[in-house]
This record gives sequence, structure tokens and C-alpha cells, in this order.
Amino acid sequence: MINSGKTEVLIPRCLCEIENVDNLNVDDEGFASVFVAWEKGIVSELKPINIKNKKPKKILFPRFVETHSHLDKSFSFGEFPNFKSNYHEALSVNLEEHKTRSKIKVLERAEKSLNLALKNGYRAIRSHVDTYESQDNNIWDELFKLQKKYSSKLKLQYVALAPLEFWDTPHGEELAKIFSKKKGILGGVLVPPFKNRAKIKYLLSKTLLLADKYKLEIDLHIDESTIDPGAGIKVLLETIDRLNIKVPITCSHLSSILSLNNNEILNLGSKIAEKDIKVIALPLTNFWLLNRKEKSTSLNRPVAPIKQLQKSLVDVSIGSDNVQDPWYPFGNYDPFYLMSLAMPMLQLNPWERLTLSSIFLSPSRLLNLTWDGVVKKGCPVNFVLLDAGNWADIFSTNLKREVLINGELYS
Repeated sequence: MINSGKTEVLIPRCLCEIENVDNLNVDDEGFASVFVAWEKGIVSELKPINIKNKKPKKILFPRFVETHSHLDKSFSFGEFPNFKSNYHEALSVNLEEHKTRSKIKVLERAEKSLNLALKNGYRAIRSHVDTYESQDNNIWDELFKLQKKYSSKLKLQYVALAPLEFWDTPHGEELAKIFSKKKGILGGVLVPPFKNRAKIKYLLSKTLLLADKYKLEIDLHIDESTIDPGAGIKVLLETIDRLNIKVPITCSHLSSILSLNNNEILNLGSKIAEKDIKVIALPLTNFWLLNRKEKSTSLNRPVAPIKQLQKSLVDVSIGSDNVQDPWYPFGNYDPFYLMSLAMPMLQLNPWERLTLSSIFLSPSRLLNLTWDGVVKKGCPVNFVLLDAGNWADIFSTNLKREVLINGELYS
């Protein structure tokens, strides 16, 4: 039967829901030994393997969700390198790239990225797209065509990453109208130092009100900095309170608040949770760019304090951010590359529920996907199967993987 099959696998216990757990074997690394069968691309059976001392030789994960990427500039490092490898040079080179940017270049980069993401095991991606007044407006028509082209295999969301000033212009209003029909997301940058705090509050208010008017989400690059810790998020929280509106908000980066003391982080986390603001930690680009010193190695690498934020009940996801562009010269749209670097960087244990939640479950909630990523009877067969028996195999070897999309092997 098409889209049907069965296998014996290991699944992280916190990522599977099994009705009969009496005979469920869970090893010391948190992997449950299960039999899974599917018909027509849907899981029809999920049960413990009852044979003693028998451990499957494959590990199953749900296909991954990328919460923060930049498809429009991926693989541009060769043409626009940043050999200084710092934030200010990245921004400067990025602006140079804009001068040569064309619709064709953006679409080529995006398609290359999406094909790699599918091959490597992603099922959904949120991408920020640089947006400015002099941009070719036809790019959005083509990007939404691309979204439709890949929709049967991968859900693609767009964030218009624009200066906050853009959302206070007729161009910004026009794009917001288009996004209200296409389910796009308003984006912006809120990174100190703020030379004119009153102007920042005004522009942020305009952006929030525009999102509220057209029932849109907002995803901000915020506090991606080593100075004035938490300045951006504090302004955002103040502005939300003053306007008294409820707009779905994601804060990407939020890295500088790591410089606050622990009590300040927890108190700020409680306010973020109260407003139902979601957070995306982006360790790869932050560790690469921020607080870089030319002649010394800095151990102070700001990144969103995941554990404290989770303790404050903030929904935190981990994302990749840039791939082979002026902001980060490495990566290949591979979720296992992200996991194998981010977990040691952030001292996150892969066998713990909150760690895997930030990789699988929180991203599914963030993108508001119909499937939460928990493997259970009735869920879609959107899986990645690895030839592996433990976490060391996943992070230490040349992975052999199979990607199943709606029950069929993707190649």
C-alpha cells in the first residue's frame, strides 16, 4: 500500500505518546523502544517492544521546524564575505549586498536552501526577508509562489525584516495589507544603543498598531547586543502596556539579557511570559559575532538565557539563523548540525524534556502548525530515521538518515 510501512525504532520518550506503557522500555538516555506502523501516511499503531534485551538500531525523530532563518541571503558569503566576523561588519556587508540584490538571486538562494532543508529533515521554516522601500516589490509575489510550490512538503512562513521606520510609510501599510491575506509576519530590529528613545517608542507603537489593525504577528530581532542589557525588551513591554493591545509577538535573539543578574532575568522572564511573548534563542550567530575581540578570546558570549526563561514559563525555541552569509559563514540547513553545536554551547542535555521541547515542540507552537511534533497514533508520518543507537551516535558520526514525508521516502 502506498504511504504505508512499519519499523522498530528508538524515540525520545518525551516526543512520543503511547497508550499502553506497562511494558515500555526506556533506556538511561531517554529513548523508548517502540514499534510503529502507518497506513496512507498516518501512524496506525504505536506500541512498546516487549522482547527483553532487544533494542532497535534506528532512532526516530519528528521532522524538524526551523524557527528563524534568512533564505534571501543564504550562501552569499562567497560573494559578500565578512572576514572581520563581527556584527558591524556583517551589517555593512549586508547593505552592500542589497545594492546588487535581484529577484532572481533571492529565489535561487531560497530554492537551494529549501531543497537542502527538505533533504536534511525539516518540515517547516520561518524565514526573515530583508525589506526596504527601494526593494523590487515583485519579489513578494515570487516568494509567495515559492511558498505554494513547496507547500505539500514543507510549510514556509515569511517575516518582512524591515527598519521600524518602514512600517510608518505607505509602502509599509501596503505590504501589511498584502500580508493580511497571505499570512505574513511583520519584522523589525530593536537593538541598542537607542539615540532617540522617544522615536523608538513611537515607531514601535506604529508597528504594533499596524499589526493589530491587520491581525498580523510580529517577529523582532531584539537585544542582539552586548550593551545596555534588555533595553529593547523593556521598551517593548512598556509599549505593549501603554497601547493595551494583544498582538502575537516573537522576540528573536534576546541575547543581551544574559548580562543581567539571575533575579533580573527571572523577573523579566515572568513579564515576557505574562504577555505570552515567545522567544527564539540563536546561539550560532550570537556566539560567532557578538563580543568578538581581535586579540583575545572572550568567554562572555551573550545568548538568550534559555533555562532561566523556561523557568519563568517562557516558551523558548532554538533556531539556526544565518547560513553561509555575512552574519555566519557556516551551516547547511541541517538540524543535526544545529543540535550538535547548540547543546554543548548552552550546556543543554539532549535526554531532558525541556531541551527537546525547545528543538521540537516549542517551534511547532511558534509556527502554529497543525501537528505539535509528538509521535502518536493518528499523527502524520513526517519523520527522520537515523542509523543510530544513542546520542553519541547522533552527534559524533557521519549520520545516515532517511526522511519520510507523509509516509513516503524522500530522495
